[in-house]
Amino acid sequence: MDLVKHIIIIAAALTLGSGGIRAQEVLLPLQSVNVKPTKAGLDSCVSLPFFDDFSRHTDILQPELWESCGATVGTGFGELPPSVGMVTLDAIDAHGNLYQQAATNPFPADTLLSRRIRLDSVSPSDSLVLSFFYLPGGGYGNLWERVGDTPDPADSIYLDLFSPSDSTWNTVWARGGISVDTLMAQTGKTWQYVAIGITNRTYFDSAFRFRFRNHASLDATSKRGMKGNCDQWNIDYLLLDTGRSATAEPHWRDVTFTGEAPSLLSNYISMPARQFRPSDMAQNLEIIIANLYNSELATQYAYFIIDDQNDTVHRYDGGFENAPWTGYQTAAAHANPPVAYSFTEGNVHRTYDIVHVVREGAYGDSRQQNDTIRFRQVFADYYAYDDGSPENGYGLTSTASRVYLAYRFDLGQEDTLSAVDMYFNRTLGGENENIMFYLTVWQADENGQPGTVLYRDTERRRPRFGGMNRYERYALEQPTVVRGSVFVGFEQVGNDFINIGFDRGHQSADRIWYLTSTEWQQSILRGSLMIRPCFGVNAVNGIAEVGPTSKNIRLFPNPADNHFDIPIDGCIVAIYNMIGHQFVTSRGNRVDTHNIPDGFYIVSITDSDGSTYVSKLIIKH
Repeated sequence: MDLVKHIIIIAAALTLGSGGIRAQEVLLPLQSVNVKPTKAGLDSCVSLPFFDDFSRHTDILQPELWESCGATVGTGFGELPPSVGMVTLDAIDAHGNLYQQAATNPFPADTLLSRRIRLDSVSPSDSLVLSFFYLPGGGYGNLWERVGDTPDPADSIYLDLFSPSDSTWNTVWARGGISVDTLMAQTGKTWQYVAIGITNRTYFDSAFRFRFRNHASLDATSKRGMKGNCDQWNIDYLLLDTGRSATAEPHWRDVTFTGEAPSLLSNYISMPARQFRPSDMAQNLEIIIANLYNSELATQYAYFIIDDQNDTVHRYDGGFENAPWTGYQTAAAHANPPVAYSFTEGNVHRTYDIVHVVREGAYGDSRQQNDTIRFRQVFADYYAYDDGSPENGYGLTSTASRVYLAYRFDLGQEDTLSAVDMYFNRTLGGENENIMFYLTVWQADENGQPGTVLYRDTERRRPRFGGMNRYERYALEQPTVVRGSVFVGFEQVGNDFINIGFDRGHQSADRIWYLTSTEWQQSILRGSLMIRPCFGVNAVNGIAEVGPTSKNIRLFPNPADNHFDIPIDGCIVAIYNMIGHQFVTSRGNRVDTHNIPDGFYIVSITDSDGSTYVSKLIIKH
């Protein structure tokens, strides 16, 4: 398929129209994202200045500033915000569910409500201004690179101020649904700055509050699995304070990160511990640092790698560089620091925290909450291209009764695939849960496309929504030995929309392939599927991780074909698969394996003295 045709297909897909196209990739807004409710019970007043740039992005609004609401805190719905992190209003509540009143006509959705703010010690003459940046969802530029969902013209966002004297809310600013492309044509910018002067005496009270709220509307489609979360509005860098002008250009003496902390691996966010090799390390990192001031500032930057024993195992010092005024740091020592370090190899699961710090001058500016970003590097039992946070829903539509989705992973050594983690988005009425599929694994062919089928379920499965920020783990019916480059995915039964989580912030489109007729097609949608293959003993509950084979117990041959031998007489042997099912119990030093399927196994050996040994065994006929 040539690029022009692909663009036409994606454009049709994003408008949810079939238009006679036989098959297509479709990218949708979400029904569910990683949401945690805010903490309640704090009713203390807030003093000026009231400031939040949502850079403490832990999925929870700061309880000392905000009350419980449906808005979410994260990093993925808008590119290059004023500072890292943002709050998003959309069509789901605080628990990740579509609002009960959700419909194709506009309905009231999220509210971002401040706590009481003490304005009784200031007056209208003190030049009180509430300012913020906003960005509609849906992104800009190429259709296949856009993030989230654009609010429709009938959708809207409102800013209301609370008048304590008469207990009324007054709307002082509103914006109807609009695309980022349209705003860029009007202003030349993506994020839009708004400043509201507050002069009415009725607001100057100890019980003053403000709130943002939005109206959303579901996409009109009759296809199962497609109606979901939509119409995002993103807000960042909010400030309420005196001594300001509502007409002045926005400048603050603030050096800040605006992008997320990256993985130190070149291809993966996470990978199995036993698969890691030093060649998997990235050569350089991409760090986005902004100077929000109207003159050049000197900045210093460093990052630290901290292991799970809280020891700093590596430190990079980028020294001092000058950041251009109201722009981004371009000096390579800060913007593209080298990775002169390699994690340790081994089978033991482990984590590292990578902490990045930027400072203005020697001591830093006054808003240091946005001067630190963190990334947790996990070496466990799974591969991941995604960060666990979906910004869209991905799926395939076709007139065919069977469609296939395959995701490529490149193994450093032979291993046993035991399970697959998948994140399915919840959809309106739970429609997504009624679409059937078969887990499927392919060996890559000589062209790097899905080739020979290594595994396919015998029983059909259903999508399960594991909850907010939770994957569902699907154990293979029989663990399968894999090597080299393999594809993990599924064969979908029927032509509905299965709606898989799609992380737009991390790119692995070249690893995503789909088949809807006779030829495999490669995806061009920017992002990563939330599908994670899981390997080894810990991939399925039931058997604890074991150490290396005992020096006193050597299984031969290993891998085994029809049998293996144990150099101990009179022992009792039990063989277990990855989910704890016992295949064989025998006595003696030769064990018959010709009826046991290929795979990875645990062998428990008990000698005549009652001592027990545990060893790993691969069976390959």
